[in-house]
This record gives sequence, structure tokens and C-alpha cells, in this order.
Amino acid sequence: MKKTLIALAAVAATGAAFAQSSVTLSGKFAVAYTSSEVAGAKKSGLGVTDGDVVFAAVEDLGGGMKAGASMAVRVRGRGPADDGSATGLNSGVGGRDGSVYLSGGFGTLTLGSIELGNGIIGLASAGAPVIGQDSGVTLDKAANADILLYTSPAIVTGLTARAAVVDSIGAPGGYGMQAAAAEMDGTLLGVNYSAGALAVAADYTMFGQNAAAATSADTRTRVSGSYDLGSFKLGAGYQAKETFANVKDAQYMVGVSVPMGAYTAGLTYAAKDSDDNTKDATGYEFGVQYAFSKRTALQVAYRNLNVKGATPADTDLRVRLMHSF
Repeated sequence: MKKTLIALAAVAATGAAFAQSSVTLSGKFAVAYTSSEVAGAKKSGLGVTDGDVVFAAVEDLGGGMKAGASMAVRVRGRGPADDGSATGLNSGVGGRDGSVYLSGGFGTLTLGSIELGNGIIGLASAGAPVIGQDSGVTLDKAANADILLYTSPAIVTGLTARAAVVDSIGAPGGYGMQAAAAEMDGTLLGVNYSAGALAVAADYTMFGQNAAAATSADTRTRVSGSYDLGSFKLGAGYQAKETFANVKDAQYMVGVSVPMGAYTAGLTYAAKDSDDNTKDATGYEFGVQYAFSKRTALQVAYRNLNVKGATPADTDLRVRLMHSF
């Protein structure tokens, strides 16, 4: 009888331990027909635009502390490499963002190897259902990097601060903080504010000189925000960057989205103004999305990017069906 009670107690204790941890699975997949013209060359056809499965785990450590991890697995059909080249065909499955964190009354400490998206487009686009101007023409591209990020608890309602060391920008795992390393690193300080209809983000980054080619970034300042008026949402963003050769680059973006029942329409406009006039560019895009449900939607979007002095402009017309889970 005692052995039975001990066994039952062990099972109960094990169940309680497992109850403190949870794992979730989510993801998205989308396929689109796209007709593009880049530098005068036209192409069109079907292709996978989104495909990710995300595993996330969280554990309650007690005393108000939690630990967790998240990893995305990119799932794509075979096709051209992500950079658009004909070589290096995707295998169909590959790792993507991965991170681990520890949180408590002190805030949240996150370490990972992740994709750092363009810092102003998230708020400045105002949720417009468009393709995105973070292609490197008007707005900077995203870059993969290793990161150590600290996020503070709320300083006042809605306001948090963050500090990060970003390592091996563009080549995670390259130990980019070494003096002899070829990859860039940086130190970022920023704040985020979100309360009601208003959201604002700002940060300042000082880049390391270990990869200081003349065209490499030295400093960068970004500010963006959005405001939801109910019948429509507005967004705006600004980025100022300076290279080690003292070449200055300014990027701007404004966006608007308008919900209309199951439909959402929106547009964005962006511009780049650089001391290197060959990189000056403007772009606009607009799109309409119909939501069949909270998880399934059909989107039609058009993008036009024009580099100063280049004829014709680069254009994309995309019809995309997407599902998230």
C-alpha cells in the first residue's frame, strides 16, 4: 500500500512539474503569382512567399521568473535561392530564427540568432497589406545576426527601454566582435512606448569598426510610430545613417491602412536621400486584402521602386493566398 501511495505521489509530482511547462506550434504558408520588372527584365510566375513553422516553449521557474525558447523552421518548396539567383536551390526545410530568454521582475534577457527586420517599417507601414519596401532600394534590407538583448520592465505605463549587443551582422556565428573579424557588430539603445491607439519606437546604434569598410555604417538613428484612429491607421518612420566615410543616408516612410469589414486597403510611400546621389530612390505601393477568416486571406498588391536616374522603375504585381495556424 505504501509503495502504491509513493508511486501515485511520484506521478502527481511529475504531472505538476510538466504542468509548469508548455510548448506551442504555430506557422504560416503562402503562395503567390507575381509579375515583376527589374532593370527592364520581365518575369512572372508562381512561387512560395511565406513558409514557417515556429516551435515555442515556456517554463514557469517560480518566484515570478520564466524561461523560454523559440525556433522557426523555414518550410519552402524547391525553387530559386532566397537572393533570387538561379543557383543554391532551397532544400525545402531549413533553420531560421532561434532564441532563448529569461524573464522576471528585472525584465527580460534574450539571446539568439535571428533576422533583424527593417527597424521602421513595422510601425510606419501602419499595417497596410502590401509587399514591403525593405528591399534595399528605398529602405534597408533585413539582416541575420546574433544578439544579446535586455528589455526593461515598464518604466511607466507603456514605456520600456532596451539595450542590445548585435554580433556578426549578416553572418551569424562569425564571432563578429573580435578585432580581426570580418563581420560587423553594434551596440543598440532604444525605447518603446505603446498605450491605446499610439505606438512609438526609437533607437540609436553605434557600429563596431572591426569591419569598417568605407561603405559600412558607423551610426544609425531610427524613430517610427503609428496611431489607430479606428476608421483608419496612420504610420510614419525616419532613419538617419552615417558611414565610416562620413556619407549620410536618410530614409523616410509613411503609411495608411483602412479596414472595411472583411477588406483592408492600404498604401505606403518611402524615399531615400543619400550623399551618394546614385542611391537616391522613391517608392510607393498599395494593396487590398480580403480575410476569409482570421487565418486565411487573399491579397493583391502592387509595388513601384524608382532609383534616381534609372529607367524604367522596378515593379511588382502580386496576388497571394495565405494561411496561418
